[in-house]
This record gives sequence, structure tokens and C-alpha cells, in this order.
Amino acid sequence: MDEFLAGSFLQNTARQWLIGAAFILGGLVAGKLCSLIMRLILKHICRKTNTDIDDILVTVLERPLGIGVALAGAGIGIRGLEMPEIAGLWVDRLLQSLFIALAAWGVSRIFDTLIHRLAPARALGALGNGEFDIRPLFRKFCGTVIWLIAAALILKVLGYDVSALLAGLGLGGAALALASKDTLSNFFGSITVFVDRPFRLNDRIRIGAYEGLITEMGIRTSKLRTQDNRTIFVPNSLFAANPIENISAAPNIKVVQQVNLKGENGPDKIEEALGILREIGAAQPGLEEVPQAALLSVGGAVCQVSLTYFVSRKADYAAAVSAVNLAILRRFEEAGIRLG
Repeated sequence: MDEFLAGSFLQNTARQWLIGAAFILGGLVAGKLCSLIMRLILKHICRKTNTDIDDILVTVLERPLGIGVALAGAGIGIRGLEMPEIAGLWVDRLLQSLFIALAAWGVSRIFDTLIHRLAPARALGALGNGEFDIRPLFRKFCGTVIWLIAAALILKVLGYDVSALLAGLGLGGAALALASKDTLSNFFGSITVFVDRPFRLNDRIRIGAYEGLITEMGIRTSKLRTQDNRTIFVPNSLFAANPIENISAAPNIKVVQQVNLKGENGPDKIEEALGILREIGAAQPGLEEVPQAALLSVGGAVCQVSLTYFVSRKADYAAAVSAVNLAILRRFEEAGIRLG
């Protein structure tokens, strides 16, 4: 037995090969035990806490930590063998690269799960008839950044000059960012809307000199339909740089209209007209709050009266305004009040 253990093969004795294999096998067993402990014990403990963050970490790190322990055992076993200097150098580089990739995988899994749990699930869609899930956008962005950093570290471990590469990428990225400044500002404007949600599809908004219904929301531009039934393509960068008034979010719509009465009606008839206007506003269905009527100006030919009322958001705006005006005509005719 001693002669077998002392036998040499590829610069290593059988004893060294067996010890290396034992470390590799032990690493695999330890990795399985690590995953089992996290699955059965740590998860049970984390369920008793008041936060979900520890549950998330245990769940997403179970496989990376298990593989990491197994890889560490394999690395100890392999490095215990005698090998040429250049071979040992590349084995170390390969192991470090694998650990970096494993760490990037674990961090990426953490970000994926946190974004899935914490990021808003729905956002305004580019299609006018629905919404879309924005979480894949954030997950791809974070994953790309993490793996780019990991790739740079792996290249550095493998002996490449990363500083020169990063300098070239930095100059190219600066030129690209300068050339696509407007596109980037529009993109981040859409992200602002997705996160803050100041409006929804088919809401009437006012932003800057534009007012209308939001019919579509895209990554770069949004479609705004004006009262003239014209479509305006609004750059999303305006949403991040300008105040947004969501007209649709108001509980009701204020209506201010002017009614001209002939001066020959006299003070009594004009006072009666003011009372009729208040009664119409209070009794008309679809209106809210207390209507207001006031005599604005007095003239020999025409006296100007204002009527202010509020149409409920749930009511038909055009029908409510038409009903109020028809009621004014009927009541004034019955009372003998002449319009100017």
C-alpha cells in the first residue's frame, strides 16, 4: 500500500492525487450541505422575522453559496498538486475568474428578486389599450451593469490591461452620450413617469403649452390628442423638466359662463334672474358644490351676469352644460326675463 501511495504520476504521488480528489469530493459534499442548511434551517428562521429581505437573500444565495463552497474545495484540492509554474498561474487565474463570475451571478440574482418585489409592476404602455410590466427593463439594466463590471475584473485577473480598454470605452461612451443626449433625456423622462405616475392613459393633462389626452406612452415620445383632435408627439424629457397638471385628477370641472340680460329688465327682474340661476345650478343633476351667480356690470342696454358651477367628473360634461343652458332659457321665458 505504501508503495502504491508513493508511486509518482504526472509529477505527483498517488497520495497527493488522493488528497486532491478528497478535497474536491469534500467540497461537493460541503456545498450540498451548505445549500441544505440554508434551505431547511435559515429559511425557517427567516420566516419568523418581520421583514422579507432576509428571506429573499437566503433564497437567492442558496445556489451561489453552495457552488462557491464546492468550487473552493476543488480549488484547494487542485492547488495542492505539483504542477509547472505557468500551469499553476493559469489555474489561479481560472479559479479567481470563476469566483468573480459566481459573485456576479449572486449579486444579479439579488437585484432581480428585489426589483421583482419592490419595483412598481405596471406602467403606462406604449399601446393605447393597456399597460406593460417595466420590471424586465430594470432587471436587464442592472444585470448588464453587473456583468460588465465582472467582465472587466475577469479580464484584469487574466492579465489584460483593463485601464487602456476602459479609457477607450470612456472616450467612446462620452462621445456616444453627447451624441445621444436628447435620446437619453427622453428615456429618463419616461422612467420618471413610470416611477412617479403623475398620470395614466386617457388622462387629460396640461404641460407647458400643451393640453390634451394622453393616448400613448412610449420610451422616447408620448402622444397627446388636443381638443382639436390633433395628435402631438411630446418628448418625454418634458415630463421630467416641467410641472404637469393632471386635469383628469380633479374631482369636478369648473364652468364659468356669462349671461347677458337686457337693461330694460329692471333691478327686480335681474335680481330674480340671479335667484333662478342659483336654483338651476343647485337642482340640475350631474352638478356639484354650490353654484354662484353675480351681476358683473350694469349698462343701459346690457347687464352682464356670471354663472359658476361645477360638473361632476362622472357626469357627461356636454350633456350637463346643455341641460343647464336649456333650463336657463325655459325659466327666463316663463319669468319674462329678456336676454341681451
